[in-house]
Amino acid sequence: MSYDDPIESIAKGTTEGILKWGEDFIKNLASKLRNKKLAFIQDEKTIERVKEQYRSGELSFYKEYIKDKELLFLLKMGLTLRNLEEDNENERKQNLRTKIFNKYKVKGLHISQFVENGILNRYIGLLIDDLISLENFKKDILEILENIEKHVLFVKMEDQESSVLKQATTRISVNSPMIFIISGISSAAKIVMNCEEKLKDLLPDYSIKRISEREKETLFLKNSNEL
Repeated sequence: MSYDDPIESIAKGTTEGILKWGEDFIKNLASKLRNKKLAFIQDEKTIERVKEQYRSGELSFYKEYIKDKELLFLLKMGLTLRNLEEDNENERKQNLRTKIFNKYKVKGLHISQFVENGILNRYIGLLIDDLISLENFKKDILEILENIEKHVLFVKMEDQESSVLKQATTRISVNSPMIFIISGISSAAKIVMNCEEKLKDLLPDYSIKRISEREKETLFLKNSNEL
């Protein structure tokens, strides 16, 4: 018959208890920090939608190449906006857009919309087509997210075609991006569509691919000299 050392048993139990307490403490702390970060949304149902995105396969893919926590948070906001749109929760979606704009300004909202409208996925697809190295791939993704105003033009319903053409050609002339993107939804989608042929004449060094989805129109302008 063997007898356990009572002191050893107590020590073992104490250690296991401390480890379990530490694990629970870290989980609770992470949960509290997450909830605190989401508090600006001020709507419990929308907050639950955001939390659902933490398990998203699309987000898991982004995490492989993007390590910046603030950028990842804004990508989660974009996935949530898309989810709300798919469920026709337009009022809740608009409220979240407003909250994002108030807290993260225009740049933050545009990064979120970049994901919401499925543009980031399409952009990544174009990068993969011309993949040189994984490092360049990561660098290009970060570049467009961190400097989104240089690479993406979000057309508004009140914009004029002439204004869109001028903004697009100016930004391309100044920044010489490999890929430039013009996107519009609802009434702004028609403006984007009408600009396509004019842009072909104005920017002969760029090939243009148009993606149409629901009430969204997106033009991907790719510098042919970079191919």
